[in-house]
Amino acid sequence: MTKKKKIVLNDYHKHDRWFTIAKVLLVLAPFVALGYLQAFTNGGELSVLLQQNPEITVTFLISMAGPFTAYLLGFAQKHLYEGDAAYMMAHLTLLLAAELLLRNTVYILLMAYLIFLVYRMTDMSPLASLRLKWKDHFFRDLSGCIVLIVFSAFCLFVSLRLGM
Repeated sequence: MTKKKKIVLNDYHKHDRWFTIAKVLLVLAPFVALGYLQAFTNGGELSVLLQQNPEITVTFLISMAGPFTAYLLGFAQKHLYEGDAAYMMAHLTLLLAAELLLRNTVYILLMAYLIFLVYRMTDMSPLASLRLKWKDHFFRDLSGCIVLIVFSAFCLFVSLRLGM
């Protein structure tokens, strides 16, 4: 007989700092990329650089996925507080897939750690959550993640074609 962990609502707030760190880093990504690009232009016009160099354009587009990922993470976190662990774990799993496609190492590690934390809090595995959500409004509940994965796949295709 296996002993199930009793989940207390306060347990969900125990790791809020990690979710906050992830959201702040994701939101700051475009600003860091913009600052880097401004430094790279040496006082030149950023729009000209984006038009002339497709590699920089793709890198900038990839950084722009960060705030949308942070929004999705915050939205899923609200569902976790309401007791829907499957929703949260399915979102984290698909966000990890999107970060893998974007090849963002820091965010890959961060999403994997968040998956680990949510798994420890809820005993819900990523595959079990996806199976559960597949039976219960998969496309409606996870449409934002699916859009992000399509965008990430496009960015991966373009970056591979450019030899990045």
